[in-house]
Amino acid sequence: MTAQRNFKSQVRARMQQTGVNYTTARMELLKEYEERQQNARREAYQEHQTIVSRFFKDGAMTVMPSKRRTRAHILLYLVNYFQAGRTYTEQEVNYILHELWPDFAYLRRELVDYGYLERNTRAEYWLTSFSPERWGTVLHDEAPAWEFYWLPEYLNGQEKQVDFFDTI
Repeated sequence: MTAQRNFKSQVRARMQQTGVNYTTARMELLKEYEERQQNARREAYQEHQTIVSRFFKDGAMTVMPSKRRTRAHILLYLVNYFQAGRTYTEQEVNYILHELWPDFAYLRRELVDYGYLERNTRAEYWLTSFSPERWGTVLHDEAPAWEFYWLPEYLNGQEKQVDFFDTI
C-alpha cells in the first residue's frame, strides 16, 4: 500500500472514471507515469544532441557558445571525455581539452565551476561522484535537462558515453 495520499486519490479518481479496480487503476497510472518519464528523457536527449552538434565539427569545437545555457550543454558533453573513478593530472586534463578547444584552461575552470570536475591542491582532477546540486542556485535554470537523466548513471558506471557524432 502506498504512503502517497495524492497518488491514492489519483487512483481512486481513475477507478471512478473507468470503473476498474484499485490494482488496475494503479497499474494504468504507473504505466502513464513511466511513459511520460521516457518521453521527457527522449526530449532532453534530443535537445542536448541538437545543441551540442551545432558546436562541434570533426571532433572539435568550432565556436564557444556565448549563452550560458548553451555552454552548459557543451560542458556536460565534455564530461564524456573523462572516466568516472579515474584521477587525472592537470596536464592530462589540459591535453584532453586542448584537443577540443584552444583555451583549455577556460574549459577546465568551467568544468570545475559547474561541479562536473573536482580538484585538490596537488592539481589532480576527477569527475565528481554525485550530480551537482542545482536546486536553489543560479545554475538551476541553465543546467541541461539531460544532466538530470544521464549524469548520475554515467558517474555510477551504469550509462555509457554519449557520442553524437557517430550518427551525424
